[in-house]
Amino acid sequence: MNAFRSNIPDKTFEKLNNNGDFTRLAISPGIINKHYTSAQFQTIAKVVGETGAIKYSASYSILLSIPTVDVEKTIEELENASLFVSKQGPIVAMKACDFCDGDKMEAAPITEKLYHSLEGITVPTRLRVNVNGCASACYNAVYDDIGLVYQKDSFDVYLGAIPMGANAQAGTLFAKRVGVKHIEVFLKRIIELYKEHARPNEPFYKFYRRTKCADYWKDLI
Repeated sequence: MNAFRSNIPDKTFEKLNNNGDFTRLAISPGIINKHYTSAQFQTIAKVVGETGAIKYSASYSILLSIPTVDVEKTIEELENASLFVSKQGPIVAMKACDFCDGDKMEAAPITEKLYHSLEGITVPTRLRVNVNGCASACYNAVYDDIGLVYQKDSFDVYLGAIPMGANAQAGTLFAKRVGVKHIEVFLKRIIELYKEHARPNEPFYKFYRRTKCADYWKDLI
């Protein structure tokens, strides 16, 4: 089949909502695990059925368009299949690399701790924290709002990436070798600064680039 044939989908999220009320869910096998099972794909196909739609995204997840009336039941079925359903809205959202498919798990325990500590904190607009488990950073941590690159008991912290658009660019190195024992408090302080000083609905990269010369950033390092 020609890869460019049938290039315009007939079930986009917008088109579906023109004829009904749909909700979009972002799902994945987990924060670290990137491998789906055949049973999980069967569950996905079942809950979407003939009315919904499935789309892959650039953020390590699959997007499902589900009739809003069925959302609670659908989430329960997906979670019973050991699928992770991302929380929506203006919150801190965690993602991570696959730690070389489990071959380099040194940073996994602190990543799990950070997830339980940070995921879901309310912020002015959605704030993406991306943890990569080695210096290769092959899951592009430096292109998210807060990028963490692990290096032997510490993290390099990157801030202020512009993820898309004509001015897209990686974040800048804000702090080098923040120890594993201190990274949770360090990140919470960054989040607190964002909540305290950001303008309404101001994306993190705009906030950081507007305020990066402020004294409170210098005091943080």
